[in-house]
Amino acid sequence: MFSDAYDLYSALWIKLVKLDIQKDVGDEILSCRTDNEIIKYVRHLLNSSKLQDSIELNGDCKNDVKAIACRKKGNEYFHPNVKQYIKAIERYNESIALAETNSETLAIAYANRSAVCFELKEYSECLENIELARQNGYPSRLMAKLAKREADCLSNLNDPSKQHPGQSKQREVKLSYKPNPNAPHISDCLELMENEQFGRYIVTNRNLSAGDVVIVEKPFSRLLVADLRYLNCDYCHKDSFLTLIPCRNCSVTMFCSEKCSENADKSYHRIECPIINDMYKLFTKVILMALRTTTVAIRTFDSNLEELRLHIESIDELSLNPFQLNWNAIDPKEIYSTIHILATNQKLRTPSDLIQRSIYAIIMSDQLCSKTELSKLCEDNQSNRDLIESLIFRHAQTAPVNMHSLMYMNYCPEAYEQYQCEFLGCGSFPILSMINHSCAPNVVRLTVSDGAVVAFLNRPIAKGGQLFDNYGYHHCLETLQERQSGLLAQYYFKCQCEACRKNYALYYDLPTVKIPTKTKHPINFDELELLRKHDMETALKKIPQYCRFLNTFDSNYPNHELSSVQEALLRCYQIVFSTQSRKLKYRNLCSL
Repeated sequence: MFSDAYDLYSALWIKLVKLDIQKDVGDEILSCRTDNEIIKYVRHLLNSSKLQDSIELNGDCKNDVKAIACRKKGNEYFHPNVKQYIKAIERYNESIALAETNSETLAIAYANRSAVCFELKEYSECLENIELARQNGYPSRLMAKLAKREADCLSNLNDPSKQHPGQSKQREVKLSYKPNPNAPHISDCLELMENEQFGRYIVTNRNLSAGDVVIVEKPFSRLLVADLRYLNCDYCHKDSFLTLIPCRNCSVTMFCSEKCSENADKSYHRIECPIINDMYKLFTKVILMALRTTTVAIRTFDSNLEELRLHIESIDELSLNPFQLNWNAIDPKEIYSTIHILATNQKLRTPSDLIQRSIYAIIMSDQLCSKTELSKLCEDNQSNRDLIESLIFRHAQTAPVNMHSLMYMNYCPEAYEQYQCEFLGCGSFPILSMINHSCAPNVVRLTVSDGAVVAFLNRPIAKGGQLFDNYGYHHCLETLQERQSGLLAQYYFKCQCEACRKNYALYYDLPTVKIPTKTKHPINFDELELLRKHDMETALKKIPQYCRFLNTFDSNYPNHELSSVQEALLRCYQIVFSTQSRKLKYRNLCSL
């Protein structure tokens, strides 16, 4: 049995190689005129090899036995000699997600979660969990303990000295310049250009400075990483782990409120619910974004697959310019158009790569068409099945080269770097996807608390200059050969950025810049230590100083000082604006 979809692809490819027919298969793939022809041929290969039946699919259902096991694990973390309350909460949440509806198992899990809330001095959340325990039939034999906790909560709520101090709120991020009147999430100074060398790219029609915020964009579709599914809301991604409520049907999805649950159902979850547990096991987050973008697209058209098909056929990819759309009153269907036209690089992909993504599309579409509400639309309609397959196949190509990671600042008390930027999820962005790569970028992305991703500058850009993001290969961290080979393998282009043309050095080999005697050195190690501890006051003080240094000495780029200040500025922006882990709030109350 294959535990993930990549293993199935590998087994098929090895079989083709052993039969010495991989070249013939590749030629057949490249001769196909449409995506559906490619998928149909790969399905034939799978059927002939009899491998697809070896995929391990377990389905999903509520399970009190597993829920009780998770609760017991949570009890171990909650023990007074352990006090790992966040880990206890995570296991109690998993128990809540697994427990059968209106069962004693579910009620006890809520009650146990209320006990953690009490220890964390979150008395309102404690009362909320007590009420949930009662609503789900909390056993009368244990009710006295619950009633005492409720009385203690009410008493403590009236005593200011027993309240938990609130967590400092992140600052609201705003564009540094007047917004585009038709696209208020983009600065008016940005323009979309296109040529043969760069494809579509973004330039500025005015001088920009380091520190400027030029884009604040929310995703069309997004996906929470699997590791956070029992800590964060699946829809809004907030870490409301003290009060998450479960999906009524699947065991791997939780929400911070009934509103988010309803919004998720309308947007994607009503389709994905029966299969999402298996999909998590079979696919990476990047490929899962192909599923999520497809289901969001289908729900955007109210599951009217014929309307979706006609809409896609009507898209004029050459003339569609997201900068010219009126985003103040845009139809979500038009937003999907801007996602649908993102580059696939299909003509540059190898036959083996196309086989791999076809297999992903086949597995996902078969599950969607047989086990979800789409089955009624696909049962006797091959055209609908073909549409779903082709959409997943397309987005399985656009996701790795266009989707952006969503990040948050996690608190890791045992590590030297106690505040670490970690994956929250990933999303699809019509505007941010237009920014090209450089190994010496002038743009940095930042995820903020409302789910938007912010693009701010870490280098000045002259009027007419292009904005450059970084796709994961930076001259400070990788050699020229490593960057060139990595970008070619993943993004299908040979990078010709300034860092590659001039072969910029790695960070520790960079030259130093001679700073005038009247200019204060930007790096102060006492201040860096405060930034390492996420000191808000220091961050707010240092941002203008760091920006001034970057703007003054950019003509000397690259050098050790400028790269150091870029990293320090990023940390400042993370402190002031980034999504922060709620765990930080409880660092003095438990072992995290």
